[in-house]
Amino acid sequence: MINCTLPMEKQRYSLRTNVGYFFNRPIGFFRDFHAEFPEIFIDPDLNVYNLHSDYRFSRTREGLLLQAQLHGKIEAQCVRCLSIVRISIDTPFEELFFFLERSQEEFDQIIPEDGYIDLGEIFRDYLLLEIPMNYICKPDCKGICVECGQNLNLGECEHTTSRIHFKEA
Repeated sequence: MINCTLPMEKQRYSLRTNVGYFFNRPIGFFRDFHAEFPEIFIDPDLNVYNLHSDYRFSRTREGLLLQAQLHGKIEAQCVRCLSIVRISIDTPFEELFFFLERSQEEFDQIIPEDGYIDLGEIFRDYLLLEIPMNYICKPDCKGICVECGQNLNLGECEHTTSRIHFKEA
């Protein structure tokens, strides 16, 4: 288990996992992992808060099967008022890493020869897929004024009565 509670400012933690010992294990062998981070920056652009990950690597005929469950919070922008809000993300996924000699396709995930798999990019991709495309911070979000950009959830502006707001547009 990886548990980090140090304060940080965009600190990067390695999500590299040593799976080299799986090479000589029988089919069906597995190992469970757990990692927790109060805040983690995943290159190149993702901050995740309260990340809890449970994942398992299982030896298969083709390579290693990764089964993972990620929980955390990610910052998302409301499409109406443009406010940044932390939303909860929960994503289960599976990914197969092929032994080099078993790879069939150009885009297959390959187990590196050094036996270390970096899960950062994979975690990032699956977390980003869970962010709603048209996220709204709250059902009654008033949006912004199209004239001056005032967030109408925070107060009115001089254009409030004379123009259509972004919400109605």
